[in-house]
Amino acid sequence: MAATNEPCPFEGNSDIYGIGVRIGLYSQWVATLLVTLFSPGDEEAFRILNLIIQSSVFLGIAQQSSSEIDAVEPIIVIFLMCGSLSSLTGDGMKNFSHVSGIFRTLFYTALSSYGCWFWFSGLDNMITPGCRAIAFFGRTSVDGWFRSLGKAVSVFGLVLSVLLNGWSICATVRRFQDFENAFTRPKKQRPQVEIGYLILSAGLIAFSIAIIEYLIRVNHVTGLSEIDAVGQLIPFLIGIMECTSISWKILVKRLIWKKRCWFLLGKHL
Repeated sequence: MAATNEPCPFEGNSDIYGIGVRIGLYSQWVATLLVTLFSPGDEEAFRILNLIIQSSVFLGIAQQSSSEIDAVEPIIVIFLMCGSLSSLTGDGMKNFSHVSGIFRTLFYTALSSYGCWFWFSGLDNMITPGCRAIAFFGRTSVDGWFRSLGKAVSVFGLVLSVLLNGWSICATVRRFQDFENAFTRPKKQRPQVEIGYLILSAGLIAFSIAIIEYLIRVNHVTGLSEIDAVGQLIPFLIGIMECTSISWKILVKRLIWKKRCWFLLGKHL
């Protein structure tokens, strides 16, 4: 039954989604966008590091779900896990035979499985009686149509992730059939950018930051404004360093002037 009262203030878990963790992940999203746009050769290393940080945050909320947490906390973390695309060319989402591709499919399989558990049964034990949990813009309650949407998206995500895991296994087997060339780097070519992915990625980053900060504010979550623990410092420093390193590389090597191929819906411009 949907709660009708206002949200009740509660102290959030700063080690999972405190200001340091959030700034770190936001910085990683921006760094990923810059890398795929200006230095595609560095994509794999950035993606693996990003997935490690995301996995640690996800494991934190999954472990905390066995005890009492507020219903809105897993929703905040889910938005944190899905805040950006991995590539502006599509290669980062198709590269299933490499470590980052395999790791990604496994990660989203786990995240979708957690989403199914949360939306179908876990949520019932997290709603505080007499308190309203807001899950989306417009002060949308966690129950009702948004929960139905969460169920549908989680089931779809799980089915898709399982299929992609199978595809990843097949792609890896095909890659290593020619073992001598399995680790050969592809020939360098002019960087390619799909404008559709660029717009979608930038929009997704802006939307994710807006919804996360909105949920924290309207649900009156406290205790998240200070960086006072190693759990926050690590993602914070990694995110800032990633953003700084790629920005420095762009400036020093003048990558902004480097010629690249622009595509729109797969058509070369």
